[in-house]
Amino acid sequence: MFGVLSKVKKRDIYSLLFKRGQYEQFCTIKENDIVKVHKKQLEVLKLLTDSENIEICYGGAAGGGKSWIGCTWLLFMSLNYPNTRWFIGREELKRLRESTLQTFFKVCTAYGIAEVEDYKYNGQDHYIQFTNGSRIDLLDLKYLPSDPLFERYGSVEYTGGWVEEGAETEFAAYDTLKTRVGRQKNKEYGLLRKIFVTCNPKKNWLYYEFYKPFVENRLESTKKFIQAFYFDNPFLDSGYGDALSSIKDKAKRDRLKDGNWEYEENKNVLCSYDAILDVFDMTKGEVQPSGKRYISADLAMQGRDKFVAGVWEGLVCTVAIDQEKANGRSIEADLKRLMLIHKIVPSRTISDSDGLGAYLESYLNGIKEFHGGASAINKKEYVNLKSECAYKLAELINDRKIKIICSESQRSFILEELGLLIEANLDDDEKKKRIIKKEEMKSYLQGRSPDYLDMLIMRMYFELVKERVKVYSI
Repeated sequence: MFGVLSKVKKRDIYSLLFKRGQYEQFCTIKENDIVKVHKKQLEVLKLLTDSENIEICYGGAAGGGKSWIGCTWLLFMSLNYPNTRWFIGREELKRLRESTLQTFFKVCTAYGIAEVEDYKYNGQDHYIQFTNGSRIDLLDLKYLPSDPLFERYGSVEYTGGWVEEGAETEFAAYDTLKTRVGRQKNKEYGLLRKIFVTCNPKKNWLYYEFYKPFVENRLESTKKFIQAFYFDNPFLDSGYGDALSSIKDKAKRDRLKDGNWEYEENKNVLCSYDAILDVFDMTKGEVQPSGKRYISADLAMQGRDKFVAGVWEGLVCTVAIDQEKANGRSIEADLKRLMLIHKIVPSRTISDSDGLGAYLESYLNGIKEFHGGASAINKKEYVNLKSECAYKLAELINDRKIKIICSESQRSFILEELGLLIEANLDDDEKKKRIIKKEEMKSYLQGRSPDYLDMLIMRMYFELVKERVKVYSI
């Protein structure tokens, strides 16, 4: 009997344990006769293989063992269910190969999974092919202006998948990929569609999709959030916590050491994050569509940024146009259509003045041309008109007087851009207020232009003019 057992491969033992749901063996370490269990990893594996939960987020501090458990899950699902197809996605493919893929190889070694005999890595097309027909694709989830909704993955069918370092990834990528899981052998094997996301804390879509609903006890029944802390991990070196404590930047230390989702924001940010979230919630505050109607539009010719236009009823904005490619004629036609449908006169329509705005003004007689670099209305307090309008937008957001109606994907972009209402660091001899420059905003957005933000800022011109009229009438 002993001789027979000794011939059983380590790989086969672990595969059988995994399929039976005996996950303790994958989350346990024994040191000096002391058995230590990573309870969070055990909880995650159970969620990833149950028949109830679809979206699982394991997020928090660095060193929680998030990547290891993601690799373990995909490895044994691939081995136990032939001809299934999975993915690992990350914002940058290069970093996925240099980090996550190396963890995957370590996991294979730990459980006796042999390269060539059990799998091969295709470094040219970036996928892991198993000898039983299963496959794991490595996906580059970088935002591309030519593919803002990640339609490049809209026709691929997956059994399930994992978004690694989700805080770096656009919501649109996650939103598309979660529609692609559950489409490859799931019915045949009785597998529920699953999408797994691991992350460090960040106030973006992960905060409002998972963390905030979790702490408020209103997370959807098919979603789960597991908070990660470095001290949950019994496999870490004893000095790891000290290394995290040595991080100088407080916000970064809060996020990576303490797993704190409510980390202190940049002191120069003009809007609180909760106030920005409330912009999209029509049930909070007393703002409703009413009053005069306006259009504000950030223009873009083909190959430049985006053409974004909002229709306003009072201080409620509906994103009415969102185009990647446009030309002068189509922009003119689209704006005329909006003005006609919503009965908005030219004098309550405003667009940027990058040359195309001047072109439009000659065809749409009477529209306002926005010059962001022009003198502020309150010249003593603000460095230019755009900064003054940006401060006004922030004020109304903090007072819960602005509402935005848009799609889920648009909300993610707008949320990120509103977080860039940041006061620039002023020199000692500079007293006028200004926001950070557009190029700095683009660096935060990984090269993407803050088109939605520009559209929202321009609308504030009418509010400032209204205020000036009030002042002069006193």
